[in-house]
Amino acid sequence: MARRDDGRRAKVAGAARLLARDPRELFEVVVDQAQRAVDPLRRRPSWAPRPLDEIVAGLESDLGRDVASFLREDGRADIEAEVRERIERLGTDVPFPLAHNAAPSLAQLCYALCRALRPAAVLETGVAYGVTSAFIAKALAMNGEGQLHSVDRAPVRPDARSYIGALVTEELHSRWTLHRGTSRRLLPRLLPDLEGLSLFVHDSQHTYPNVTWELRTVTPYLTRPAAVLVDDVAANRAFEDWVERSRPSFSAVVEEAPVGVAVIAGD
Repeated sequence: MARRDDGRRAKVAGAARLLARDPRELFEVVVDQAQRAVDPLRRRPSWAPRPLDEIVAGLESDLGRDVASFLREDGRADIEAEVRERIERLGTDVPFPLAHNAAPSLAQLCYALCRALRPAAVLETGVAYGVTSAFIAKALAMNGEGQLHSVDRAPVRPDARSYIGALVTEELHSRWTLHRGTSRRLLPRLLPDLEGLSLFVHDSQHTYPNVTWELRTVTPYLTRPAAVLVDDVAANRAFEDWVERSRPSFSAVVEEAPVGVAVIAGD
């Protein structure tokens, strides 16, 4: 109970500091929490999930590129082992739950699609400890080109700042740029400067308004072909509604975890 009270006091103190430093960002945090309460009242998703290997086969058919072999290569096994080791080193005394880490299927798709598409730029929203960031940066290093841009707002608790992206190994930092702030604040100024953006990964606030806004904002800036990954699509219909509007050439939801994947084909 004492530790829980300490955590609450730290959050309150952090919120007070955020109010003094950036009232708008504190307002966005409060709005996100309110939207989380509303989402369960919305119409639920109706997609039928599919096994990961079936989805990988569909991606290969749609893209006309190898995807599956990248999941079996040494580079993917290496980064998986490195991330697992760094998670163990974090221990249990961490500022936010390790359950915030990305599902294995999301991390694997990030890696394989990076290798297949060879993007000049990748954009992700939401970092936490940096599982997907590490897998993407590793894939870009294996490609020998490309840069990952990650957007994540500063945690309310100051002691959590050093944990953001902690799973990204030092040798991969040259492939990774962390932008501090909310996606609504940063994406409009960041997107026009990202040339060759062909992979977008949403893993920030999974509320219907936020996912919808991010997908609508990013889609016009994607090169073709491009892939979109959205974590936790079970939370609401944002991914499903975007698919209905955007008509990607391929879309599916992973059975092993509620991860949405879509491909926007070339003209």
